[in-house]
Formats: sequence, structure tokens, C-alpha cells
Amino acid sequence: FDEAIEKNLKIMDTAAFALCREHHLDICVFSMLEKTDTLSDILKGATLGTIVS
Repeated sequence: FDEAIEKNLKIMDTAAFALCREHHLDICVFSMLEKTDTLSDILKGATLGTIVS
């Protein structure tokens, strides 16, 4: 989380990153433009994207 906040990555706003960090929530970052069923695959346990923790 600290790296994402420091680098000001445009994944989501800084306040959302801070809230996730405070509540120990991991974030899965992935592209929804690559294929249509990416979210479904992730929910089924596929290892896609990057985990921010």
C-alpha cells in the first residue's frame, strides 16, 4: 500500500488505498480491457492481475 500511495498510482484514489490499508484489505488490480471474463476468473480463484497488500 505504501508504495502505491507514494508513487501516486492511478489505480484508485489515495483515500481508498489508505482505508484498505487501515482495515487490512488486499486489493486485486487487473485490466478489464484484456478479456471479458477476467473478474469471473478471479472470483473462481484464478491468479490474474496484481495483489496490493
